[in-house]
Amino acid sequence: MNLLKASAGEDFSGIIDDVINSVVIIVTDSGQGTGFIISNDGYVVTNYHVMENVESAGIYTYDGEMHQVSLIGYDQTFDIALLKIEGSYDKLRFGDSDDIQITESVIAIGNPLGLRFSATKGIISAVHRKGINNLPAYIQTDAALNEGNSGGPLINKKGKVIGINNFKVSGGESLGFALESNYIKSTVNEIAVEVLEETLL
Repeated sequence: MNLLKASAGEDFSGIIDDVINSVVIIVTDSGQGTGFIISNDGYVVTNYHVMENVESAGIYTYDGEMHQVSLIGYDQTFDIALLKIEGSYDKLRFGDSDDIQITESVIAIGNPLGLRFSATKGIISAVHRKGINNLPAYIQTDAALNEGNSGGPLINKKGKVIGINNFKVSGGESLGFALESNYIKSTVNEIAVEVLEETLL
């Protein structure tokens, strides 16, 4: 299994090595997506639309192993789903999306068009953009996003998650959008409190 460092550049090569083991590929009976591990005991975050109305799903970790997955809960407003796989894993750390700087460099890691564990590099074009929920909660980036990138992490040069890749604008170029990390954290904790009676982040 090869990591495709598509336009990632040498400045991110060490960071990719540090984070790639915490990114997962999600394969369902209706499509594919990406997710990332947020706890050492196997809780995973992805977009809810990756898991919506699916009858079967599996998660592939970077070592090539396939894992059974459980849907713990979800939030449709922010398009977030909390999943669980069994085992012990490295987790990704979150950055504070309030500290994002316009034009700072980022990478997106995911499964574009089935090309597993691909990385693309871009910059932050804007913050607090409105999404399909009409809430100003999204980072705009020119990092290449394609079908299958949904649910993957947007990572800064400190190796921290500052967004979850969510959608792109059709008909334009380099117009990708990721839910800001502070919204991810609060949404995941709301799901966890409701279902697990504890916070995870």
